[in-house]
This record gives sequence, structure tokens and C-alpha cells, in this order.
Amino acid sequence: MRKGTLFISVVLTTFMLAVLFGVASAYQKIITSKDEVAVEQPTAAVDLVSAPVAPPPAPTQIAPEVAADIAAKVIGQTDLYSVEVTQYEGADAYLVTFSSRDLVYMSLDGRVLSISELPVTVVTQRRRNNNNDEPNAPVATTSDNGGEDHEDHEDEDD
Repeated sequence: MRKGTLFISVVLTTFMLAVLFGVASAYQKIITSKDEVAVEQPTAAVDLVSAPVAPPPAPTQIAPEVAADIAAKVIGQTDLYSVEVTQYEGADAYLVTFSSRDLVYMSLDGRVLSISELPVTVVTQRRRNNNNDEPNAPVATTSDNGGEDHEDHEDEDD
């Protein structure tokens, strides 16, 4: 090995050892300073006394069956279809639906929020005729996989 290469190698090794020593000593200082800070903190016992506070009254929540019963009495219907929890103006509410298309929104505490009726929607579609004599019959569609049935087998080689 040439002297120049050996000299550069020694200088770089010495520099790296100095950096490593600096990092290790800085780490030791951080560790010991954390221990000292932890010891220096006062450990005065403070008794926390809280005055007894009455819990706020919980809102009474009615069951879905009770909501359906109240809604049926309000609108005079007995043809109940469903009861579900939904959002009404940003708050949880029961949606009571009747077979006669009546909707009743009730709050969870039993107040009637809204009474409405489902709108009737009729969709009409005009058929196009190829010739003016006969209306178009529905076209049956079938899918064909090339006429062959294929099964996937993971363990077998084809």
C-alpha cells in the first residue's frame, strides 16, 4: 500500500472514532439529564376533592314499538309497515312507515316531528316501433361463452 493511501485511511478512521465518541457522550448527557429532571420534580401530594354532582337527567328513549304505537294513534292508522332509525334534520329519529304510504318521524323521546305521505311516482316509457303495425316485443338476451363449459381446477394441469 502506498503511504498516501495509508495516511488517508488513518485520518478517516480517527475522524470517525471522534464522531462516534461525541455521539456516545452526548447520548449519555441526555440520559443523565432526564434522570436528574425526573428526580428534581416535586412529589407533593395533592388531594383532589370533588363536590358530589348530580348526574344530568338522561333523556328517556322510547322503544321502536312504542314509537309505532304513538304514530298509529296520532294518524289513526293500524297498517304499520316498518319502523327504522334515521336522521331527521340532523338528529336521530324513528321513521314509522305505514302501508297506506303515510310517514311519521318521531324523536327518540316520543315527540312527533313530522307527518307526511310518500309521493306517487309513475314512470311511463314509450316504445319505439320498427314498423308501424306491430309494437316491439321484448328481446331475450343470452350469453354464450363460446359454446363450451369451462371449470377452473386449481390442482389439475390442463
